[in-house]
Amino acid sequence: MGAEESRSGSHGLMGASAVACNMKRQVQHARPWSLLHQCSIDHWRSGHAGAAGFSETTMTCSGLMNKECSATFCISRQGIINVNKSGPMFSFRRKSKFTKMAEHFEYNHIPAHLSSIQNFHVKSVLCYRGDIVVLHLVRSLMTQFGVIDLGINKFMGIFGKKSVEFVNEALRGEISPDCTMCLIRMPSLTAGSLYHFYLFSLQTRELMAEIEPPYNHALFTFDPRFCGSQLAVTSFVRGEDNSLSLVRLPTWDVVTTNTRVDDLHSSLSLHLKELRYSRDGHMIFVVMATSGCHCKEKKARRFQPIDVSIYILSGDNAQTLHCIQYHRYTCALHSCPVNYMPVLSVCGSRMAILLNDLETSIDHVQVYKLPTAGDLQNRCRICILQSFPPDIIPKLPLPTRLISYLQFKPECI
Repeated sequence: MGAEESRSGSHGLMGASAVACNMKRQVQHARPWSLLHQCSIDHWRSGHAGAAGFSETTMTCSGLMNKECSATFCISRQGIINVNKSGPMFSFRRKSKFTKMAEHFEYNHIPAHLSSIQNFHVKSVLCYRGDIVVLHLVRSLMTQFGVIDLGINKFMGIFGKKSVEFVNEALRGEISPDCTMCLIRMPSLTAGSLYHFYLFSLQTRELMAEIEPPYNHALFTFDPRFCGSQLAVTSFVRGEDNSLSLVRLPTWDVVTTNTRVDDLHSSLSLHLKELRYSRDGHMIFVVMATSGCHCKEKKARRFQPIDVSIYILSGDNAQTLHCIQYHRYTCALHSCPVNYMPVLSVCGSRMAILLNDLETSIDHVQVYKLPTAGDLQNRCRICILQSFPPDIIPKLPLPTRLISYLQFKPECI
């Protein structure tokens, strides 16, 4: 099922109020995976996003992958700090956003005896969840990781010290839903193996578990329904390089495996770009894109755009549910993943993608209805989140546990 199939469903000339009314009307009758709305990127930014139930308006980013942005962090989307500082530290020469942000961390969050005396430098933001930030730090050609809690403005410590300096491209990390653990894929220093998964405690900064996956390009993501006890991992089973497995932590036990994720290729090594869960954890999005560099195509718009395929799998049994395919004028190798990744609505029941028609270079946003999974409780959560703005949810006269459920926090919180 291609995303380009419903170009006639454009509502780009609607005002925000008309979009909201149209969405409410269509949601009642539309089937899952139906196209609910289409507009230009400019209309999306100017009000259509909020009217359609989305808090995210940033669908494009000029940041460079592994230099300014990472798989789980976008310099344009996640405002960890205000990078437009006016103090003398930031104004003596022209700097990129990331350079300003890195200097802010080094001067204001990392203790002076580390940043000044021991010469620690911020090389990248490895991952980010809530107020917790994990930084890739380098010192004397050695890689280490630092944890910062922006909620209390405190540097929590350093972990994962390695005797070599890794390039950002070699690292991938994600913080668990309860912000107590961090899983990092990085090169192994042991002869005969290339990459390992390392599970660290962010509270003690100690290594909890590690494993060598059979394939170096394996990706992972935490199930948001659990504090950190279950993962979705691609190519985790030896001999199955086109698979996705649900894995238990810290034992690494495989719960179930889908041995055929991509219908077009036998291996995920060249085309797999990202792996994400839906907000409620009932679906997994496997994002595939045309391999190779397409920077010239992005600038000139004279060549074919990249092909993007989103395979949607069940978060409960890993079985394939649906596939959406579309085209984007971007480079999936060097550009920020925001340029081709889907975004989810506040209620989690809608998905938006940015795409290009082959006949024109205009960027369009399309909104699709996702199937409603789970029990009555989850359906009620969707209705409540569609009725109240996100900032009102914590103020509702409801028990703390129910407020946490409405905010998609793990079960035991």
